[in-house]
Amino acid sequence: MKVLGIVCIVLGGIAAVFGYVQNNSLSSQLTSLFSSGSLNPGTPFIVIGLVAIVLGVVLCVLGSRKKPQA
Repeated sequence: MKVLGIVCIVLGGIAAVFGYVQNNSLSSQLTSLFSSGSLNPGTPFIVIGLVAIVLGVVLCVLGSRKKPQA
C-alpha cells in the first residue's frame, strides 16, 4: 500500500504541474481573454493531480500503520 501511495503522490504531482503549465500557456491566456466562461485546458489535470496526491497520502498513512499481532 505504501508503494502505491508514493506512486500516486508522484503521478499526482506531475499531473498538477502539467495542468498548471497548461493554464499559464500563451494560447490558454488568449483563449480565456476572448471567450469568458470557458474551462482552461489545465484545470482537469490540476484537480486530478490534487485528488491523486490526497489519495497517495492516505495510502501511505494507512500502509505505514502497524498491523496488530494475532
